Amino acid sequence: MLRGTRPTATLVASLVVLTGALTACGGSDTPGTGLEFADRLDAVTISGDIGDAKLDFKQRMSADEVESDTLVTGTGAALKDGDKVFVNYVVGDGYTRKAAIDSFGADAPAVEVTVGATNDTPQSFDDVLTNAIGSFVKAGVTKGSRIAVTGDPKAVLGPLSEAQVVAEGLVAQGIGNADGLVVVIDVEDVKVLDGPEGTVGKSPGWAPQLVFNGNGPTGFDFAGVEEPAEKAKLVYSALKTGPGKKVEKGDLVVLDYLGAVYGRTKPFDESYSKEPISSPVGGFVEGFNRALEGQTVGSRILMRIPPALGYKDQAQGKQIPANSTLYFVVDILAAV
Repeated sequence: MLRGTRPTATLVASLVVLTGALTACGGSDTPGTGLEFADRLDAVTISGDIGDAKLDFKQRMSADEVESDTLVTGTGAALKDGDKVFVNYVVGDGYTRKAAIDSFGADAPAVEVTVGATNDTPQSFDDVLTNAIGSFVKAGVTKGSRIAVTGDPKAVLGPLSEAQVVAEGLVAQGIGNADGLVVVIDVEDVKVLDGPEGTVGKSPGWAPQLVFNGNGPTGFDFAGVEEPAEKAKLVYSALKTGPGKKVEKGDLVVLDYLGAVYGRTKPFDESYSKEPISSPVGGFVEGFNRALEGQTVGSRILMRIPPALGYKDQAQGKQIPANSTLYFVVDILAAV
């Protein structure tokens, strides 16, 4: 219920051959360019600390079958099957000598992978890429490690590399089907908090009181809270200000949250009775994204989101009528 409405790519079962513009991007030398090909990591320098990888191509890179190299062995805990871990990555195109997809900056979010698990029904190019990255983050790898993977798109992306959704994704990134790729994977050593922690603040006058039952909030008490005007502004306030890193647009965040419409005794959605969610900042409704940016890990935030920055005049089932003002309490447990 938190995310904004956007179309998702549909996985096409039929396989396609990547031709035309794709093939033109790589796979054969170009006379007169003066750029020769080097084998795999001989063509590129990988620098930067864990969490800040950089690529510097000295030559065009050739690579076909997949190879994996551990460049840095982390000092964190060894991963086990079923563990969830956060990964930053960059996909470098050895033909164009550029970073095609880079989560170390603001262009793409980090990803969460479950060790030993695979999404068997990927719906987008991002799903297929996450699958591929996850396949190299195996049991026994330690947090804080850096892994470099080289190969062509078919070898790196696996069995679904020729599905239409992947072909479209490669075209969008300017990657040719014969280009040599280098994928640098940093396995982040990030602690997910059990709950909010930090400096306690005052409850703002516009906000309802939180209702608790057990370990977390279960709803809002709107007694004495005036119904906001439809064109009221976005407002938010920290009930606790955490000591952790500042949340930026594009970060992958781990959140516990509860959301309700004004005057309703039951929330329309919540995670406190289940498990926290992970999602990139920018993937929620606009008001939620704005309220998160600049907050710190460990904080508990109250939000009041007007219809214009929520779901506008679009009802979301019976629980969220059109033109609803949304109230949220949000605990920021991690950001990558």
